[in-house]
Amino acid sequence: MGARPRAAVLRQADRPQLGPLARVRLGPRERRGAPAAPTRGRRAHAVALRRGLRAAHRRALVSAPVRFAVSCEEAYDYLVDPANRAEWQSSLRGVADVVGPDGVVGQSWTDLTVARVNPRMELTDADRPHRWSERGTWRRFHATLTLTFVPAGEGCDVGVTMHLQATGPARPLALALGRLAPAAVRSDLRRAARILAAR
Repeated sequence: MGARPRAAVLRQADRPQLGPLARVRLGPRERRGAPAAPTRGRRAHAVALRRGLRAAHRRALVSAPVRFAVSCEEAYDYLVDPANRAEWQSSLRGVADVVGPDGVVGQSWTDLTVARVNPRMELTDADRPHRWSERGTWRRFHATLTLTFVPAGEGCDVGVTMHLQATGPARPLALALGRLAPAAVRSDLRRAARILAAR
């Protein structure tokens, strides 16, 4: 048995009367092989995310836990309240535009920082007294902070996980800040621990 003829696109030279159907495929479409892997400088598909938003560039920043001499409940309530933030966060002058009840998911406020960068913050997760998370957005920068609370002796250990990212030209600065952020947050938590221990 002879080989089956391949489907093809008929050209005007083959069938002059099909001139008006130029570039129209007749018959079954030929199978194509698997698409080649994207090369450098070529996106994998037409709607690829910007580099600053891909999962590979949202690496978690984790800091060693900080020991508090108070219960998980007491540490949680103090740290989650926006009204206390300027007392223990060295970068803050205060907070403004607080919307929503304290400690409830959806509560939002504006951080007033010493550097005059004022991100809008939102509490995105609240599982008292085990964990809370907040998200901050300012221009091209996006950050999330999660604190976890684990009983330890007569007190508790407060753990820190952060994500800091940015898009476009701000991305290199976000990478640099990401290297410094865990140490800065841990320093702030040690300050909070001293404040609560002195009460």
